[in-house]
Order: sequence, then C-alpha cells, then structure tokens
Amino acid sequence: MTNVLDMDGFDPLSIDISDPETTRMLDDQNRRIVSNILKSYTGYFDLFSELIQNALDAMEAKSRTEANGYRPEIWIHIDIQGSKIRVVDNGVGMDAHQLRYFAKPNVSFKKPREYRGQKGVGANFLAYGFSLIRIHTRKDRQEYAVNLRQGRQWAQDQHDTVPRPKFSTELFGIPELSQGQDGTAVEVVVGGVSGERPKRFDWIGARTAQQWADVLRIKTPIGGIYLRTSSLSPIVNVKVTDSSGNVTFTTLSKPEYYYPHEMADIKVGAVTDIEKALHGLQGSTDERYARLDSQYKRLDCLWEIYDTKQIVDEDWWFSKTLDDDQRALVRKHNVVIYSAFLRSAKMWGELNEEILGLNKGQRVIRGGLQLASDFMAQGDLTIIPLTSTIGYQANTHIIVHFMDGSPDMGRKAFQPELEELAKRLAVQCVNIFKRYLQNLKPDSGAVAITPDKELHEWKRAQEQYRDRKSLSFKAANGNITLLSEPQQEQDVIALFHQLIGLNLIRGIKFFSTSQSERYDSLYLLDYDPDEDIRYSKTNNPLGIGPDSTLPYPSEPRVLEYKYDLDALTRDFANDVKYPKHINFVVFWKATKQFKEKYYLNSLLVGDEGASRLTFGATHLAFADGNQQPDFEVCILEDLLGYLMDPMEEEHRQRQKYKD
Repeated sequence: MTNVLDMDGFDPLSIDISDPETTRMLDDQNRRIVSNILKSYTGYFDLFSELIQNALDAMEAKSRTEANGYRPEIWIHIDIQGSKIRVVDNGVGMDAHQLRYFAKPNVSFKKPREYRGQKGVGANFLAYGFSLIRIHTRKDRQEYAVNLRQGRQWAQDQHDTVPRPKFSTELFGIPELSQGQDGTAVEVVVGGVSGERPKRFDWIGARTAQQWADVLRIKTPIGGIYLRTSSLSPIVNVKVTDSSGNVTFTTLSKPEYYYPHEMADIKVGAVTDIEKALHGLQGSTDERYARLDSQYKRLDCLWEIYDTKQIVDEDWWFSKTLDDDQRALVRKHNVVIYSAFLRSAKMWGELNEEILGLNKGQRVIRGGLQLASDFMAQGDLTIIPLTSTIGYQANTHIIVHFMDGSPDMGRKAFQPELEELAKRLAVQCVNIFKRYLQNLKPDSGAVAITPDKELHEWKRAQEQYRDRKSLSFKAANGNITLLSEPQQEQDVIALFHQLIGLNLIRGIKFFSTSQSERYDSLYLLDYDPDEDIRYSKTNNPLGIGPDSTLPYPSEPRVLEYKYDLDALTRDFANDVKYPKHINFVVFWKATKQFKEKYYLNSLLVGDEGASRLTFGATHLAFADGNQQPDFEVCILEDLLGYLMDPMEEEHRQRQKYKD
C-alpha cells in the first residue's frame, strides 16, 4: 500500500528546528558551506583585505548620509608580537540585528553595485577562518562587544569534537572613537591553527608602520584604484608593534594604490605628454626626437591611464583589436586601464627590497596583469600573454579596472570573458609602450628575450628535471618524444596527442583546440567498425565497453586538459567551467586533494574497463554523493604505468584509489 503524504503548501526552504534530524542536517550543511568559503581564501593578504574592505564600506555608507562635515578615518594596528590585527573605522556601526547575523554565510546588509563587498562571505571568513575574533561596535549610542573563539577549529573538525562556536560578550571599548561616535572595531588573532594565513605577520620583512602602509597600499583596498574616478579618501592611521615590542606609527592622507611610476628617485614620463611634445615638433621621426625636451628622454618609467572613451572610441591601438562584444563589456563595466613600463625588470627588486625594505626575494609588486573591481585589486598578478618580445612581460605592470566586475567569493577569479578582455587590453598597452623605447634609458632589460646567463640556467634546470623525472616509453610502432614528465598543461596536450599518433588511444577526432574559449577542445568519437576496439582484459584492456551503444560518429563532445585534477575543481568552484558540460578530461596526475571533491573509479582494475566509453580512459569521476559519473578521465601518468607494467599499475591503482 502506498503512503500518501500531504505536501500541499509545504515550503522546502522552511526550517523545523524541533526535529533533531533536521537540526543535525543543518549543522552539517553550515559546516560544509563555511568550509567551502574558507577554501576560497588562499592569499596571505586576504585577512587584511577583508577587514579593511568592511571598514571602507562602513565609512562609505556613512558618507552617503552625512556628507557635510563627516571625516572618514580608519585605524589599523598590526601586532606582530601578538599575532593579531585590529581595524577600527568611524563608519555606520552595526545594530543588534546586524551583529547577530553578520557572520552567517551568504548574508549581506550591503546593496550590490554601491559597495566593495556584498557577497556575504567576507565576515564569515573572518569569523571562522581564525582562532579568535572580537567585534566591538556602536550605532546610535547602542554599544555591543562580543568575541567568537575556535572558529577555524570547528570548521576543520571532522569528528564532532569541537562544539560550534557561540558569541561571548565582553566589556565594550574603542578608544579611537570619541564618546558617542558610531563605528566598529574588529580584532582577529592568528593562533597557528592549520590553514590560517598568514601564520606570521613578519614573513615579508615589513616591521615598521611605514613599510606596512606601503604594502597595504599594494595588496589591500587601502590602496584604492580610483584612477579617473572620485574616492572616499579616508585618513588612515597605521600602527605596528614588531616582534620585539617596538611600536611605530604613520598616517596616510587620501591613500591610493602604490603605482610603479611613483617609485622614489626615478624619472618618469606619461605617454600622452610625450606625444603632445612630439606633435609640436617638425621633421622626421629622428629629427623630432632629437629636438624633444630632455625631460622626456632617458626615462626610467613610461606610464599612462586610459579611460573607457579612449579604449572604445579614441585610441586606435585598442579599438582595432576589440570586437563588438568586447567593446560592449568595456562600456558596461566602465573599464579604466593603468599601465607602466620600467626600463629594466631589475627595478622591481629595487622597489621591493630597497625602497619598501622587504626581505630579499619578496615581490609584493612586480611585472604582470592585475585585475581590479570596485576600486580594489582582486587576486594575484597574472602573466601578460605576449607572443613576441616576451621579456617585456617582466617590465610591464598593467591594472585593468572593472566597475561591478563581480569576482568570485574568494576575490580571485573573474568571468572568463572579462579575463580575456583584460589580457587583450594589456597586450595592446605593451604594444603602445614599444613605440617609445627610445625614450627610456639604455638597457630596458627586455630587448633580448632571455639574457645569456638566464638562458643557460634555464637549460640546466630543464636537464636536471629530465634526469630526475625522465619519461621513457617505447611502443610497438614508435616512441614518445617527450624526455621529461609533463610540467604544465601544454606538456599534457603534447603527450596525449603523441599517444593518439601512436594509436594507443583510438577513435578521437578533433574539431578544434582553444586557449581563449571557456573549454579547451571539441571532439567526437568515431571508431573504425573494422577495428577491434571492444574491451577485453587480456587482449584489449583499454577498449570500450562491450555494451556501449553510443552512435558513431558521436555528437560533438567537450574535452578539458589540465596538469592535475585540482586545477579543474577550482574552475568548477569559481563557476569558470561546469561539470555537466564536460565529457572527457585529460591530465597528468591526480594529487590527494581531489578526494575532497571527486571519487575516481579506476578502469584499470579488474574488469572495470568494461564500463569505458572513450578508448584509453583510465577513470570515471563521481562528484560526492552522485550515483552516475560526471565525466571520464585519462590520467596519463597512470596510463603509461599500465602500458609498461599492467600488474604493478593495477596494484598501485587499488592502493591509491581505494575508498
């Protein structure tokens, strides 16, 4: 007899806290959500950035209602000795309702497009990413002070031994604020728990307030990227207690990003100024340059800012390379570019070590492409994808700023179309700078693609890697030509296609391969009906299952290349790629981290190969809890091991991929 359950009017999002099973389920769900949020924050400066971003947004909110006479001010205390950071703002403060829910995942009291952060994950990261957080806040003369302990310990607890943290009240005190003034103080203590970043506040060598003020301008929203827009312009007070207890102070007025052309004791020139000066001169190019004022010659740095109108309508160097969709993106996100070109890449070392005084080898700023959104640098620098004179990558620092760029919750990845647009704009900036190389001092550090010594060291490093990680495989009809194990994705692509050429992998035909589209390759399966491609443990262990009913040739299918599976799971987490779109993934190796997201069922063990759809696939990838595989996988390291020694590799498969 079928039981009839009356579901009419039931709200599936409702919560029945009287049911113990529901309570347990929600507790587990909260832990998973918090854990995923914490995993999205991997940078050493994320702690500083989130604290400062929240403070700036609080002051921004107050400036909208108290425009007359309001003087935004922020106090930052970095206590190296005590492993804690404290940020105070004189913004709007929080009321009781906001304080209760500020750390709840995906809850935000900010309006999108008006503030720097509105995803509802930053406060959650602060509360559960560290050992202790204290929040003191005052709003409309109502004062609240609480702390939350062992947030990180609970989030990482796998055995239910750490109770979920709860607020504890404490005495209110924000000496930086005058009596009755609204504002908030947040203090985070780093307790050395696994996963906390940074573990130590002096890792880069910044020990004084001035050093930290400069670093914060580069790596956090204190260094606002305003370019040709108006700014909040708060007064920023920085206090640092070093590891010996010595205290230093400094104050910044209207701080912005530490733009490279602002380096001390260098000679700089803006491209538009040089062009205007040349425009007023007569004669050939050489004659005009000879008459050019000396202030535009023998420069250390070229720089320029391009706004939306220049990019789309005025500058031929940009407009010629953009299509209609990209021009629309430039207008939609009000894109502005900052670009700087140093005469020598060695100058980054001078900036980091001599001017900023950081430890040797630290590079808080260097050549590369920096994406930014809503007045903040977002994520780390990436390589400018030059195809010629690639040495200029190290000389050039480009910032492409989007309004409402909406990077992911860890502030790292932008939508692929925005990343592609930024790369194209950055390349064109370098092309513009190349027209003015004669204005730089000699030895710009990039005319020769690779200096002789660097080239020699690179060759030796590759030879040493080959000796450590040699790749030697012989097939009946030829040998692979790679001498070393793959080091990056392009090596994986080369090796996979060699295996196809040796007929060790069969039936795959390619439409195309792309570096700029969302997915890497489009292919179809087209098996020769006269060829033995069916699975047999003894005669054809890499063949397809005997019950495969896919028509051949198949419909177009999506293939992804990666060096390892972890890179793909990061793309999934950031909504850069989607599992449901992908049919086949080829990568070199699977590290242990993949088990957090996927279970790999080996097709090289026993008769598991009978379920194979793609010839040569080594595994099926199942997302956590799914009964059907998301896609097939070819792990090249495992495949080569199986081809060379099937019994040994099958034993290794059982050990590595066991439940």
